[in-house]
Amino acid sequence: MIRRLIIGTVLVSVTATGAAACGGDGGGGGGGKTKPEVAWAGRVCDGVTAGGAGLSFPKLDPKDEAKSAKAIAGFLDSMDRHLKALETQVRDAGAPPVGGGQAALDSALANLRETRQAVRLASARITKAEVTDAKSYKAALGEAGQAMRKVQTYQGPTKDLRADPALAKAFDQANSCRTHQL
Repeated sequence: MIRRLIIGTVLVSVTATGAAACGGDGGGGGGGKTKPEVAWAGRVCDGVTAGGAGLSFPKLDPKDEAKSAKAIAGFLDSMDRHLKALETQVRDAGAPPVGGGQAALDSALANLRETRQAVRLASARITKAEVTDAKSYKAALGEAGQAMRKVQTYQGPTKDLRADPALAKAFDQANSCRTHQL
C-alpha cells in the first residue's frame, strides 16, 4: 500500500523537480527572429521551472508511524503548493498562438487541477486519519493511495500541451525546453 502511494508522489515530485531544471531564453536557436509559438513554449518551460523547484520526498521514521504520516501529509501539502504555482505559471503564459491553442491550454490546466485535487484529497485523508500503529498507518496510506490514482499517470502540463502537433514542434524548438527535454 505504501509503495503505491510513494510511487505516485514520487512521480509527481520527479515531474515537477525534473522540470525545475528547465531554464532558458525560450529561443528557437539560430540568429533569426523567434516564432511566437516557440517563444510561448519557452515561457511555459520557464514557468515550469519556477513551479517545480524545491520539492523533495520526506524522510520517514519506520518506528514512528504517526510522525511518518504527518511527514507524508506535509509533503503532499508542499506538492499541492508547487502544483498551484505551476498552474499559475502555465495559465499566465496565456493561450498558445496556434490554432486550437486555447483548447490545448484549457485541457492541460484541467488535468493539472485534477491532479492538485487528488493530492489535496490524499493529504486530507492522511491528516484526518488517527495513526497510532502500523495497522492504522497502513490504512491511512491505503486511503490516500486511492486518491492518488490520478497522480500515478500524470506527466505534467508540457506533456499535455505536446498533444497538439504545432505545440510539440514549438516545444522541440524552444531552447529552454529542449535543454531538459520538456
